[in-house]
Formats: sequence, C-alpha cells, structure tokens
Amino acid sequence: MELGIVHRPGRVEITLTPGMQGAAPASRARLARRTATFEVDAELGAVHPDLLVLSALLCARPWVGTRTEITSSVAASPALAEALRTGPRLRLRSVSPDVQPRPRPGGDGRDGDGDGGGVPGLCFSGGTDSVAALAMMPERTRSYHLLRRAPVDERRATMFDTRAAEQSCARVRATGRAVVVVPSDVEYLRDPTGFPHDFTTAVPLLLHADADRLDAVAWGAPLEATYRLQRGIFRDLADSPFLREWGAVFDAVGLPVLLPVAGVSEVVTSTIVARHELGSAAQSCVRGPRLGRPCGRCAKCARKTLLAGAVTGSWPDDHVLQRQWRGVEPRQHLLADPIKVEPVVSHCVHRYLADGGADPLLRLVVAKTGPDPLPWLTRSYPPALEHLPAPYRQEVQQRLLTVAEPMTAQQEQAVRDYAVPGPEDPSRAAAQRELEAWLAAHPSHDRMARSVSRVRRVLRAGVRRWGPRTWAIRGPGSNTGSG
Repeated sequence: MELGIVHRPGRVEITLTPGMQGAAPASRARLARRTATFEVDAELGAVHPDLLVLSALLCARPWVGTRTEITSSVAASPALAEALRTGPRLRLRSVSPDVQPRPRPGGDGRDGDGDGGGVPGLCFSGGTDSVAALAMMPERTRSYHLLRRAPVDERRATMFDTRAAEQSCARVRATGRAVVVVPSDVEYLRDPTGFPHDFTTAVPLLLHADADRLDAVAWGAPLEATYRLQRGIFRDLADSPFLREWGAVFDAVGLPVLLPVAGVSEVVTSTIVARHELGSAAQSCVRGPRLGRPCGRCAKCARKTLLAGAVTGSWPDDHVLQRQWRGVEPRQHLLADPIKVEPVVSHCVHRYLADGGADPLLRLVVAKTGPDPLPWLTRSYPPALEHLPAPYRQEVQQRLLTVAEPMTAQQEQAVRDYAVPGPEDPSRAAAQRELEAWLAAHPSHDRMARSVSRVRRVLRAGVRRWGPRTWAIRGPGSNTGSG
C-alpha cells in the first residue's frame, strides 16, 4: 500500500494506492475511492511527519494487513515504525533516522509527567458519551469533530445527517470551550460508507496537534465499550485496541490515550448530560434533522429513550416505547444474542417495570435477559482510572466522584465476572423463542416512513451527482454518467 500525503493550503490530501506485495486483510468494506481530503487550519510544514503518516494509516487500515508492505510519500520516525510493528503489527517501510519523534508538549513524550502548557484533545462526536467525556475533562480541552462531506460526484445515498452534530459543536463553543470542525470526505473511501477505522475520528485532532499543543488524545468510550460488556463478556481495558494495539502508537506521537468515561456505564454518562451545562449539546442519533430532534426510529434512539427514563424517572407511554422497539432496526437488536449493550438495556427495562411500566414486549426482554444484578452500572469502576495519563488522572477522578461513587470490591468482581448466558441456556432459549414469536406477530410500524426517507436520500444523492437541473431531466433511473 502506497500512502500519498500532500499538505496544501487549507487541506491535507491522502491518496491510497494498493500494491501487489503482501496480502491485504479480509474486509467487509470495499475500497470505493482512493483519495480523502481533510480541511485543516494548520500551516504548511507545521504538522509533524509522524502525525501525517499516522493519519494516512488510520484512513487505510481496513486494506492493509500484517504482511502488507506500507510505503509513504512522507517518511516517519523509527519510533513510530517500531510502535506500529509491535502494536497493530503493521510494516511501515518509509522510515528516516533524521525524523525525530514528536515530543509531548511539556514532557518527554513518554512518561506523561508535568503539564508544561499542553492541552488534551477530544475526538468529539456530539453524542451522549462524547459530551459526558468532555464534561469530565479540564475546561481547556480542545474538541475536534470530523464532519462528513460528500464528494461532489458521489452518488451513494446515506441516512446520516450532519446538522445535529454541527449544532452540537456550536452549543459547546457557546460555553467558551474550543471546538474545531474538520470537513472531510474520508467516510466515502469505503463501501458501505463509514469511518474506515474506529480511530479515523482522531485524524482531525492529529492534524492540529502541533498547532494546538495537544498532549493527549481522548474518546468518549464508556464501560460497555472499553471493557467489552456490550459483547456479553468482560475483557480488560489493557487488552483493548485502545491500549494493547494502538496505545504505544499514540504514545509515539506524544499523545497518550485518555479515556475519561472508560470506567462508567451509559447509565452514568446519561446522568452526566442530564445534570451538566453541556448536556443540551448531546444527541447520539446521527439521523435526526437537528439537535433536540432525533429520528426516533433507530436502535440508538430506542436505547437512549430507555436510558433517559431510567435516569430521570420520567417514562414515555407504554405504546410509545413499544412502537420504538418494534421498529425495523431496534427489533433486530432485541433478537440478537447477546442483545447489543445488553447490560444497559436489561437494567433500564427493569427500572421501567419497577416504575410501573407494563408493555408486554419489554416484559419479554426481561424474561430473556434475566434478573437485574447490575447496581454497579450507576457506579465507577476504579481500575479504569489507572490507565489515565498522569497529568489528568486526579482531575478526571475528582469530576467523576461528583456523579458516580466508586464500586465496592464485590461490585468490581461482578464486572469482571459479567457474562451473558449463551443460547444453550434453557430458560434463555425459551425466552428467545417467545420474543421471536411476539415480534413476528407484531410487525414494524415504520416501514413506510423508512421508504419515504430512502427516496429522499436517493434524490439528494442525485442532485449532488448531476446537479439540480440535470437531475430533473435524467431522473434517478438514468444510466447517464459513471458510478
């Protein structure tokens, strides 16, 4: 794989050219386009070579494997190449001994001691967990949002709507906090459309790290993601991709990984946004037309509705909850085994029933998930704090203590022992059959709305591809043009 990296005034262009040597990994995503552009404020020559190379690699990651020879038009430091070799096991060949590692502002770039004027950066999405992470970080934190922008000739339709995220960034900026929005078409590199890699969201931060004197890279990843409870079984944070695979790589560019909400669940992050001044900036739905108006039909909206009820004690009517969970996507989450983010869904449904809820669908969900042994979901898991960079550990810990007490030793063990019963469990298998039968007898209400939404997306994509005038003539069925 050849990585072409060009920094022009106002933008960085990354071009991916697959090579013949080395096998690329099997990927569910096809490389649909070869070039991605990021609009940046950084001056020419003001971005460390390692930051440019790492940015390109995070764009190319699905299409490079451990045997792929990777070359780059920009040479990296030996320190970055070694971190890539030992972490994600990538073979970067364009290395120059003349390139020194990027130092961490105020420190030596490795041990995380001292403050020295550096500031942490947050990969900001505008979702609940991201806003909660920002609330737990120092007020001098700078946020970086990767804003999806389609190439002018792109025909693929998408359900994604950027307006709520843009409004979220504006809302955060209005509180006096720094937010940098970086428009990019990087998500169109792959088909289906989306981030090439989970950490591609860090590219805007990487490209501004020198200009803004950043000394840490943060994400709003909660307990269910960092300890993998959303997959149904515990995995230690130290063994996660954040640390085991990519931790040393980010260390090599002077940006140790900072996960301020890694030890708290979505129940706690929802509590944070319900209480904090930043809370009005949070919206996890990426399909709603504006901030405060989520789509109400996706699985994320259905789960966040449950979370809001569990945190505030104010629940929608039974038929409103049922309509959401009967939707095309939410029902698939309920039928999955384990249910996606099962500990949170189970806990919230138990709270709903305890508060007098009586929806039959949610009663079947409880029958599948079993008793609610999860009081620890409202507390903080102390071992997560050990992985925070030293300069920020105490401040993050103090902020967390205002919203979540530390777990007891017994509760910590309960987290480590957490495991969803498998389909071979007789009671769970029986409950799954009942759930399947009920949903089969009660189809979704939102199929027409989804069809109308699909037509609108195709029309928008057509206007983007051919322009408003030619679209009216050719129509969506025309075979004129490429793509």
